[in-house]
Amino acid sequence: MMVRLRSPQAGLTLIEILLVTALTVAISAGGIAGLSQLQSVFKLRGAADEIRAQLQLGRELASANKDQETYQISLASGIVVLRSNAGEIGRYLSPDGITYSPSAFAWGFAPLSGLLTGCPLPCQLTLTAGENTELVIFQANGIVN
Repeated sequence: MMVRLRSPQAGLTLIEILLVTALTVAISAGGIAGLSQLQSVFKLRGAADEIRAQLQLGRELASANKDQETYQISLASGIVVLRSNAGEIGRYLSPDGITYSPSAFAWGFAPLSGLLTGCPLPCQLTLTAGENTELVIFQANGIVN
């Protein structure tokens, strides 16, 4: 017959359980705060990338156009609209919490050259969300960065 001996320290004590729980909560809280900051940065970069894409598309359409259509890009109330004299081409509604400087604009693109008109070059748009800032710069040579 086999005899089983009971270990004097089977299981965890209450202090050990509370310590593990406190460490888990502290690590989770730090991760959530970091994720929130990271989400804000990605939201801001995404908005800047979308505006860069709209600017680049307007420039390319104006450069390639042979029928002398006019193209404009505008910002009002957080909505960026790319249009031609034939109608709206693209629209981007920016997420809440992003502010712009200038807060509104209406720029055009010169036919065939694609140069931005209505804004002294290099033209700069500043996007801000909380402590984060992103710049959209349109150079005289048409490069958007």
